[in-house]
Amino acid sequence: MHQLTRLVGFSLPVLVGLALVGCSIRTMPEGPATTSLESMRAADLSTQVAQYVRAQEALAADDFSGAQTALTSLTAIADNTVLPLAEAAAAASDIATMRAEFKPLSEFLAAMDLPAGFARAHCPMYDGGSNWVQTDGPVRNPYYGNVMLTCGVIDGAPGAHMDHGPRHGGRVFMAPDSFHHIEGAYPEAGVFRLYATDNYREPVDVTFWMGRVVLEEEYDPDTDEFIEVKSFPLLPSPDGAYLEAEVGELSVPAEFITKIQLVEDYPEDRFDFIFSEYSTTALAADAAVSPPPDAPGSLPLAERIRPRIPEATSDLVADIGARNEEIRALVAEGGFTEIFIPALQSKELALALHDRADTLSVRDRNNVRIAVRSLVRAAWLLDWYGDLGNKQQVSDAYDILNEAVIEIDRVYSDTNGR
Repeated sequence: MHQLTRLVGFSLPVLVGLALVGCSIRTMPEGPATTSLESMRAADLSTQVAQYVRAQEALAADDFSGAQTALTSLTAIADNTVLPLAEAAAAASDIATMRAEFKPLSEFLAAMDLPAGFARAHCPMYDGGSNWVQTDGPVRNPYYGNVMLTCGVIDGAPGAHMDHGPRHGGRVFMAPDSFHHIEGAYPEAGVFRLYATDNYREPVDVTFWMGRVVLEEEYDPDTDEFIEVKSFPLLPSPDGAYLEAEVGELSVPAEFITKIQLVEDYPEDRFDFIFSEYSTTALAADAAVSPPPDAPGSLPLAERIRPRIPEATSDLVADIGARNEEIRALVAEGGFTEIFIPALQSKELALALHDRADTLSVRDRNNVRIAVRSLVRAAWLLDWYGDLGNKQQVSDAYDILNEAVIEIDRVYSDTNGR
């Protein structure tokens, strides 16, 4: 999936692939005493990683004492390379220092061939990008804890994949934990269902999930919050296969705001589903059919997002406008997960335009380059937010891109009119 190819900035929370740090293992002088001591003290890698993960989970829970205890226990079983890294983290006097010292230990372990059940993860924001190891599952960031618990991406463990195809004819979004796939379906008038699968697209039991469907809300400018006016509870089916809400006789097109709490005591996640027709298993089957080998969709992602760059600057500006209209339509119809291709294509076209701005006056050149920077930032935001299915975030990012396109059109319209 395209998530692992994104650029990242402090205000641009999009994901990048893992950049694992290679580490040189210092070899100890071989001798009977050293070998005997090592074999008596050091546990195998699986045991060391399991103990390390106890510290990782404690840091994710902002539990300094628990993390210190786990790291101290790790020092008792660590091999000669892990030992000094674990000791440095265990000796920290506060949680901020511990997290800084936890990074070298994490980077070393993340570069290893991990035992089954463990996965690498990457946070693009902490210290310029930082890796860690955790059990394969939802992101639990040890560097930020509850401040940004799900900031990061899991580097798919063996068997995991980024299949986003619907199973029930609905729309599929990625939960912010980078693990759960959330599918909303509207199989018949008045019935909304929500299904969940894990990173392997295996069904998840949602019996203990809590959520609701909101049909109407109003914005309160004083609190900068949305107040729910009309909502319905999402209740689990008897077998835990899905959550369902009876929402009244709504025809299509229909729009549903869903708010789901995946884990107790953690914030709700919001997903906006827009249906232009009822969800059917036939739609799901059609989505699962593989395209022919020569179909555009079968091309590698890098080829799909690389547009043809016109020779004429006027055509280049027109192509940027065309991508803008395509994105506008996708936002309106709720096709959020489809936005990334025209968004990233518009980014490539804008960067090409940036390189041609030298022929403009100083003022126009500066205006175009500022607009291009805004457009590029908005394109990455659309790529990221589109997967999460939050309409407000998608709309805000589109507004940035649209304003940039309007400014580009204005500059070149004025230039051509002179």
